[in-house]
Amino acid sequence: MREMREIKENNDNNEWRYLEVKEKEVIRCNSIHSTLVDGMIKGISPNTVFLEECPGYVLSLGRNQCCEEECDIVECEKLGITIERRETGGGAGLMVPGSTSWGICMDKRDSRVSDDMNRNFEILSRGVIIGLKKLGLDAIFAPVNDINIGDKKVGGMTAMTRQNSLLIYGSVIWDFDMDTFMKIARIPAPKLKKKGVSSVQKRITTIIQELGRKIPPAELRDCLIQGFEEALSVKLTKAGLNEAENAIWNKKMDIFSSKKFILRPGHCSVSNVSCVYPAEKGIIRISLYVNEGKIMDAGITGDFMQINDIDFDPLEGLLVGSKTEKEDIERIVHTYFDENDIRMVGASADDFVDAIVGAVNEYEG
Repeated sequence: MREMREIKENNDNNEWRYLEVKEKEVIRCNSIHSTLVDGMIKGISPNTVFLEECPGYVLSLGRNQCCEEECDIVECEKLGITIERRETGGGAGLMVPGSTSWGICMDKRDSRVSDDMNRNFEILSRGVIIGLKKLGLDAIFAPVNDINIGDKKVGGMTAMTRQNSLLIYGSVIWDFDMDTFMKIARIPAPKLKKKGVSSVQKRITTIIQELGRKIPPAELRDCLIQGFEEALSVKLTKAGLNEAENAIWNKKMDIFSSKKFILRPGHCSVSNVSCVYPAEKGIIRISLYVNEGKIMDAGITGDFMQINDIDFDPLEGLLVGSKTEKEDIERIVHTYFDENDIRMVGASADDFVDAIVGAVNEYEG
């Protein structure tokens, strides 16, 4: 109880924890994100800014993505690239050794938190932008959830809410191995077209490239810490996980390290029609098995981003047995969104309807 009172007092007094994450396995990092979310709900975690240093070559998958659709699994194994999955939505990203990721886990009831998640991305990423400016880089927020230098992306963000907890998680592209990425990545053409570029190379930049020198990860972290303190008007005090959080963390690692969680075997359905649909933000991939005017099987994957802690597997199940008429699909999709109060960034229930109908329209039986 005393620990919980101290946490509340620190949050109220704008003293936040700074958590530095340097683990040998990236699975342990992702487990910490989920631990902080649950810890905030239980009242055992303070408002926290965390910075992570990637231990090796890692391909990070978003919550809704199908591994086989996004990457060449065999090539990843050959190149020694670890595949892991986040609990947050968004797209796949390749991280190289030394890459820095950042995050904020805080109480949603804090006055700095908005009901508009797009606004939260802008406000809570200011620490990164200020930190990069301290390095001499003219970084800017680029809606919906990117950080740019000029017209090139140098960072992105994702988010998740669970009860009273808000998690914002982001990348800063310290360095990048484009040759390796192109060997493993499967990037749908509609995604590049939506971004208005012909290749990934024209879309991103790196801290090292912009500075013209190889900056140590520790130097970048120091600037980001200063940036977050200024942006949030808080004092960051370095500390590790407390005893209660460590107990949660140990359980979370079993989940995040399981092949079932990472690869989601069987999630990419055997299909006879499909659609790759570009929403305002993110790609929605629909795979259906259609026969005699009915949906016999359904798969919904992609790098779209839902904010609340909801999966789309149940929606797949609701579609099975449905007629392929648009009004039937609309009813199922909108009911699922409404009943679960699903909140998206840059996508809507209508986008999912259009994507499913787009797949149905490919059927020639």
